[in-house]
This record gives sequence, structure tokens and C-alpha cells, in this order.
Amino acid sequence: MLPYYLLTGASLAGGALPLQRPKYRWGYLLAMGLACWLLASFRYVTGFDYRFYESAFQSISASGLGGADWSEPGYLLLNWAVFLIGGDYRIFLLVFHFILTALVFVWIGRYSPSPWLSVFLFLTLQYFALSMNFLRQALAAAIVVWAYPFLKTRRFLPVCGLVLLAACFHRTALVMLPLCFLLTLPPSRLHYGLTAFTAGAAYFLMDPLIDIAISVVPKYQHYLTEKYWQGNSFLYILMPLGCFLFTLPLLRQTIRDKSSPVLPNSVFYALLIQLFITRHFILERLSIYAAMFSLLALPTAAQAPCRLVSSKVRTGLLVAGALAYFLFAVSQGFHGVYPYHGIWERALAP
Repeated sequence: MLPYYLLTGASLAGGALPLQRPKYRWGYLLAMGLACWLLASFRYVTGFDYRFYESAFQSISASGLGGADWSEPGYLLLNWAVFLIGGDYRIFLLVFHFILTALVFVWIGRYSPSPWLSVFLFLTLQYFALSMNFLRQALAAAIVVWAYPFLKTRRFLPVCGLVLLAACFHRTALVMLPLCFLLTLPPSRLHYGLTAFTAGAAYFLMDPLIDIAISVVPKYQHYLTEKYWQGNSFLYILMPLGCFLFTLPLLRQTIRDKSSPVLPNSVFYALLIQLFITRHFILERLSIYAAMFSLLALPTAAQAPCRLVSSKVRTGLLVAGALAYFLFAVSQGFHGVYPYHGIWERALAP
């Protein structure tokens, strides 16, 4: 666990730096990005899907583009490109995590009002852990977040282009096609009330709706018998609920100033989607795309005007809450990445 603790502590150190200055801002992000890239790349059998993606790389390398049984063309091409330059699965992880880390950290550098806090949340709210397990979904989410500036200006054509590009790595990114419209709607009681009512109805009608979906796409029938079909405890809703409550000052500011609603809406929709994991855990992957925007939404909310609690106090509460969630994730072994095992331990692995 030491690598994670050191990385988390280093992210907090950014709070003491003058990150409003570009050289400090990008220097900090470069150092933290480099550390995350290397830690994610040099792991050994860390992450539940590590062996799955290793087998996928070997299969694609052996079969080529025509013979590989893989439906996402972007991920297929990335594996094939690494194989063509003579790389093995270890090189693939280096290339993959370089792309993913660059996408996330440059995005944070461009749009976060508090880069150190966004990086800290990336680590503690489990997006870093997710990137070492759900490779395809993580890269798809790292592409989707770049739709943010286009969502703010309601330019849906480039948003759809980015979503379709992300779907080339994991098809669940297509959930953002309807969401990209909903995220731009002004927050209101009618908007949130109708959405919550629809989500509640879908929650209780989930199994009949899934039966219909399976009849249309029978290839996903096997999920019904796997462990991921089980529901999670409602404890797992506390984090997204806490994020939504924390962003209420930002929500009020958005309504008052009639500013872009994308960030507060993203937290609201992430909460609703994550509610469904209490029915079937596998649906967690649908929440990733909206939830990633919390890396901007939460730091922005910490600076939003609030008469009751100062910005510094709210930032402290956010840090404490995120750290508590990180420790909870460690205790539960989220994504199979805790504890960390590096390639130097390979000789000791069974």
C-alpha cells in the first residue's frame, strides 16, 4: 500500500504550491502524471481484469485485425499497433497508460480551478484504481471528459464525435449520447423531479427491462449468472450522495447566475446512475462517464459562494471525506488493485 499512500500524500503537497502560475501548475501535473503513469504501468497482476487484458493482447497479436474476436475497433487497433512495433503486454500497458494519463492530466490542467485537488480526487475517489482495472472503460471516460468545453457551449456535433470515438474503446460510452443533452438543461425542480421519477421507475422495473434488452442482444446473457450481477450495499451510494450534497452551493450559484449547468448536472446524474448498482453491480460502468466530471465539479463547488461555511473549510471537509472513501475502498479491495504488486514481485508470484 505504500506506493498509494506516497502518491496521495504527494498530491496534497500541491496545495502549498502557487499553482495559479503556469510553470508551477504544469510542473506539478507533469510530476504527478509521471508518477501515476509509471505506477499503473509497472504493476503485476494488479486489477481484477489484468489477466483478461493480457490474454486479449496475446489473442490480437496472434490473430491480427481480421481474426481477433473483438468488437471495439479502437482498442483492437491500439493492441495491434503496439504488437507491430515489437512490444509485448508490458509495453502495451506503458503506451496505454501514457495516453490515458495524458488525457486526464492535461484536461485537469486546462479546466480545473484547483489542479492539486482534482488530482487528489482522481486518486481517492477511485478513478486511478479504475484505470488499472477497467482499461477500456477508463480510456473511454478519459476521452468523454474532453467534451466538457463543447457541452458548456452546447455544441453537440463535436460532443457526439467524441462520444463515438470513446465508444470505439467501450460501447457503454454511448450512454453519453442522451446524457450530453440532459447535462446542458438548466437545473430546476421540474428537470430534477422528472428525472428522479423516471430513474425510480426504471429502478423498480429493472429486471423486466433487462430481460427485453437481453432478448434483443442475447450475447450478454452470460452476465445474468456472474457475480457482477449481484447488487451492492447501499453503503456504496453514500459517496455519490455526499458529492451531490457538497455541490449544492454550486447548483444554487448556477441557477442564480444562469451559468453552465454541466458540472452540477453531472454530479446529479452520476448519483442517479450509481443508484442502480444496488440492483446489479455491473451497471457501475455506466456511471463512470458522468462521474468523471466530479474532478472539476467538486473543486469548483468548494470555491462557490456559501454564507455558512468558508471555502477553506469546505475544501478541508472534501479532502477528509475523499480520504475516508479511499480508506474504505482499500478495505474492500476495490478493483483488485489493493495492495499494489509491481513487476519486481513477479518472481515471488504463484
